[in-house]
Amino acid sequence: MRSGDGLIVRVRLTGGDLIPDRAAALAEAARRFGNGLVDLTSRANLQMRGVSDETLQPLLDRLAELSLLDASAAAEQVRNVIASPLAGLDPSAPIDIQPLIRALELRLIGNERFHFLPAKFGFLLDGGGVLPLDGVEADIALRAEVDGHFRLEAGGETLGWVRAEEALEAALGVAERFLALRQPDESRMRDVVGRLLNEAQQPSPPSGEGGPTKSGRMGCGPLATSFPVGVLLADHTPSPVASQRHLPHLVKKAAAPSRLAGPHPAGFFTAAAPFGRLDAGQLEGLAAIAARHGATLRLTPWRSILLAPLAVDVTTQVSSLGLVVDPGDPRLAIAACPGSPSCLSGEAPAQADAARLAPVLAGFVERGASVHVSGCAKGCARRAPASITLVGQGGRYGIAFDADSKAPSETEPMSLGELMAFLTKRLTENSFKSSDHV
Repeated sequence: MRSGDGLIVRVRLTGGDLIPDRAAALAEAARRFGNGLVDLTSRANLQMRGVSDETLQPLLDRLAELSLLDASAAAEQVRNVIASPLAGLDPSAPIDIQPLIRALELRLIGNERFHFLPAKFGFLLDGGGVLPLDGVEADIALRAEVDGHFRLEAGGETLGWVRAEEALEAALGVAERFLALRQPDESRMRDVVGRLLNEAQQPSPPSGEGGPTKSGRMGCGPLATSFPVGVLLADHTPSPVASQRHLPHLVKKAAAPSRLAGPHPAGFFTAAAPFGRLDAGQLEGLAAIAARHGATLRLTPWRSILLAPLAVDVTTQVSSLGLVVDPGDPRLAIAACPGSPSCLSGEAPAQADAARLAPVLAGFVERGASVHVSGCAKGCARRAPASITLVGQGGRYGIAFDADSKAPSETEPMSLGELMAFLTKRLTENSFKSSDHV
């Protein structure tokens, strides 16, 4: 994709897994073929920035040498799978999803029908455990329950529960129904999930006319009817413990994964990149630390990088790279897109201004507020409403409370200085609205 600072090249990693040698090689490639800046995305991918038309092909050649280039653009696009970042490394996870991640990718790549799925249509595999993907959205999701079943979701709606060995068939079956039901202007599962649920409520067809498969009728949980996917459990009732998603000893006061930074008792370290942006030197430094301690790097959908497994505290080493290691750092609660001049649509330098505003925004964050600083009304960094939303308008910012980036501003656009004064006054008066969107 072309942006204000050149081409952006996405590197899609299977399960967010990045061994140290590859991380170091990607850092060197970002420096050599781009402007040395790397973005972490909410889908646990890397994006290299500042690539030119002249350096694009040499970069692709290097990615191919690293076995990080797909056979085709269609194969890369359909391989849109978010997975638990500790897959295969978390003994508390009810289901080890690591084998399923690549299996799902191969099924998506191998069936050309799935190549017709829209560009942003994505899957989620959540193994639960220490870092469940609660709150992370996907068009089709499989979320592990502690009783060993997956909960199958489509467009945020629960369809039912499925055995682990039949989970991929169920998810891909729902993808097939999406392709059959969607209209040309519909690109996400939420656009068709109502019709999908209505279809599920229809009476079962007579035997021999597309009836239940050998796995039994779909229709567990809230549906209790037949359904073309055919592999969901007809008689499964999730246990009360399963509804908690985590193992009991991990439920108490667990920090939101988006606010994690530093060492964790479960044996991993979270290095958070301010607003999801790091440079080649920082990625190189993380690769060196991981290699020194026998760890791998795992990208997360919260724009951070895990070092795991890790039995030592590397806080000082990671902090020296300029990355966030303090879970109380207000920047962890601030979503900010690159803004101008990096983005062609940006009307204000969102990330740079978010960093300047962080000290005054800290007071709001301490009270549980979330913050979104957007360079324009598109709101690429955060789709959901935030307690405080700032939107760039011709080099200034409009502000709205408990709103998304498309909401009308509650004030006239303000300069950065005026905004700081305004926020300081509101904080002193404790006059900002309470939000459920944290």
